[in-house]
Amino acid sequence: MTVRRLGPGDTATAEEACQLFEDDGPLDVRRFLARAEAALFVAEDDGGVCGWIYGHELVHPDGESTMLLYSLDVDESAQRRGHGRDLVTAFVHHARSIGCTEVWVLTDDDNEAALATYASAGGVRDADPSVMFVWKLAEGRHS
Repeated sequence: MTVRRLGPGDTATAEEACQLFEDDGPLDVRRFLARAEAALFVAEDDGGVCGWIYGHELVHPDGESTMLLYSLDVDESAQRRGHGRDLVTAFVHHARSIGCTEVWVLTDDDNEAALATYASAGGVRDADPSVMFVWKLAEGRHS
């Protein structure tokens, strides 16, 4: 299994991931892949895409950047093998490499798989009553 970030030339792989994890319908991944603040990683095995994670860099008015982890999915046939953790780790590493001060994600309190995955990848549950994991990458005003 390998994890890699997709770019503008990876439309076929992005479309494969969309077809696996999103609703049916027309696809136009080119706009997403062309955006510098968007990040899409896939996990691939011999059978093709088996997981994905994507999100967006958010630049605050004061110039500080954080990264929203918007979605993480692993195909049922590939679950419980660490693919989710590896995708989150790659996403967090990318955020750190572009200077983000934190990565954050919201999930439901009863989503045990997500809670376990984010915690295993080093996320710390926020004290707010909503469920949010935070990867503290550096000190910042929005942390």
